[in-house]
Amino acid sequence: MKAFISELKICWDNELQRIQANEEHILKICDAALGITHRAMKELRTQLIETEFKEKEDEIWFFKVAKPDFISKLIYYDKLYHLEIRRPIGREKLVREFLENEMAHLEHSYENYTSFYIYYRTGQTSLDEEYFTRRHKTNDNTYEILGFDSDPNLSTGYDLKIANILAQDKLLGYLNIEIDKLNGMSNHNSSHIYSTNYNLEWTGSKTGLVELIYALAQAGVFNHGKTEYKEIAYYFEKVFNISLGNIYKTFEKIRMRECGPTTFLDTCKTKLIDYTDKFNQLRIN
Repeated sequence: MKAFISELKICWDNELQRIQANEEHILKICDAALGITHRAMKELRTQLIETEFKEKEDEIWFFKVAKPDFISKLIYYDKLYHLEIRRPIGREKLVREFLENEMAHLEHSYENYTSFYIYYRTGQTSLDEEYFTRRHKTNDNTYEILGFDSDPNLSTGYDLKIANILAQDKLLGYLNIEIDKLNGMSNHNSSHIYSTNYNLEWTGSKTGLVELIYALAQAGVFNHGKTEYKEIAYYFEKVFNISLGNIYKTFEKIRMRECGPTTFLDTCKTKLIDYTDKFNQLRIN
């Protein structure tokens, strides 16, 4: 099952990358993302029906990690689609108020979460068998039912709770970036759209920075691997006072390079090895 999930995630990610590289309109991106996610969920459902978990730990992993990850994408793009449809067009102040109200609403909803929210957020595992195996059914019928979960044999109930938490985190991240962009536009300087107090400036190639961003994202070093490429890129733009443009288009070019996708990383590796070799020689001498 883990090999299947890994391949499915890679396929989903590749399709989304192509969409984002070729489409700028957020509503069209959401619509296309929902389409590929629905297809992935159908494959996941078929695989789950055909799978008998031999170990309790495998079933827990599926309902605690694997399935919520996919469903959170479905919830996120659905909510983002409806948020952007309602987003006002016009004065900057009106748009900012709308985004800030949406953020306040999301942040307030965290206060209504039960002890399960605390359990999940603090990384506890003592009740995993109760929450994430189908031998223990939740009596809580308040959670939203998606088509995938209409069959009780395909859900524990708590997997969807995690999916909602993950989707909400992603939506808050999106709103943060959008509000930050508006604030940056209001306080822009003459040279860059982003105004920062950092002294570091990226003087390498933009392609190299995008390569690094994707490598770090794949390594899962930010927020336990749950951060979107766009969020990481935006942070780097602010810190290094640079505009990277459409990182998805840049990555498409990186992916198709004849010399391979790790030109910048290979150079960094070579430089570091040369430095440590010289340092070690000095210590020996």
